[in-house]
Amino acid sequence: MPAATTMDPNPLGAEAARALEAIGDPVIVAARSGAVAYANDPARSLLPLPQDDPSRIRLTGKITTAFLAQASATRTPLAGVIALGKEEEHQFRCHGCRMDREDADPLVVLRVLSTQDTRFSLLANEAVMLRRELAERERYQRRLHMLLCERDLLLADLRNTARARARAERDRDAVLAQLYRAHQAERERLGRELHDEAGQQLAWLKLRLERLRREPSTAEVEAMLTQVDAISASLRQVVRELRPVALAELGLSLALSGLAREWSDQSGIAIEFQLSGTTVALTTEIEVTIFRLVQEALTNVAKHAAGAQQVSVTLQYGNEGITLAIEDDGPGLPRDTAPEDRREGGGFGLTGMRERLALLGGELAIESPSGRGTTILARLPTKGE
Repeated sequence: MPAATTMDPNPLGAEAARALEAIGDPVIVAARSGAVAYANDPARSLLPLPQDDPSRIRLTGKITTAFLAQASATRTPLAGVIALGKEEEHQFRCHGCRMDREDADPLVVLRVLSTQDTRFSLLANEAVMLRRELAERERYQRRLHMLLCERDLLLADLRNTARARARAERDRDAVLAQLYRAHQAERERLGRELHDEAGQQLAWLKLRLERLRREPSTAEVEAMLTQVDAISASLRQVVRELRPVALAELGLSLALSGLAREWSDQSGIAIEFQLSGTTVALTTEIEVTIFRLVQEALTNVAKHAAGAQQVSVTLQYGNEGITLAIEDDGPGLPRDTAPEDRREGGGFGLTGMRERLALLGGELAIESPSGRGTTILARLPTKGE
């Protein structure tokens, strides 16, 4: 390889070529288009040689083209970077300026300050890798933050669910305890009725039988038969309270209708029973609950709704459940009476019925504006029955 190579026959002149050759650093003289007009020996070792024609050497690439354009505009040496080699894989720091020629286009003199700036390339690569690592770390931090937020939300939801479950269990235990107490109270009441009424009457009947054995009397027999009828009626009432036989024999609708007629005959208050919707099969527990609720409400009206003249009982079947409404035109409740402290008669009372409805997934509401009657509204689901 010659010490100095001219790509175009004598483009600079002998003196200029000798002056540039004396420089120890690589020197390249090129047109603005990138065509190489001169390269000393150190520069030739950096230039890629075309295999077809070594005399046709061009500087290409965006970095080099941009610097040639800048250097061709000034006669003052301009610092910059050029790339030599395919795909700009080798970058070099250099100085460049315009070289004017008589009767010819100006050229650009490039003085490469050193061989490939390996340190610069490594630092650039490290900077790129660092930026990528920082970006990846930032994405990871964002993702971690999102996961932590999701975890916090999940933990909060779990805590709320646990608290709700604990409240539900406490409410369930309270309802079960209340029902147990109500059952016990009902058993005690029935025991008192059997003892106070049937028991005392049977004891009195035994005494009269003893006297009748000593002194036969037709009038005494008639009196004893009347007493037996009273005992039978009392026992039938107790049986009805324990288990509504009419439900098993007639079904819910007819049993309620019969209950309404019997209650109206006994209380002297007019009653209207209405049935709407398409009837569906209900469980025995739901039927007994509805029957007992109507029984309890009517008992309360007879005992506490003084002056009531009309009562309506409406049983409505719907797509989502069954609705029961009992309304009277009595005086209603005092203004200082809370809905939970409604008047209650025998049996479990409306408080116990409310808890029994809750166990079946239903609810009980009581409305009683003072002087405008009382409305008892119960809703029970029938889905899945």
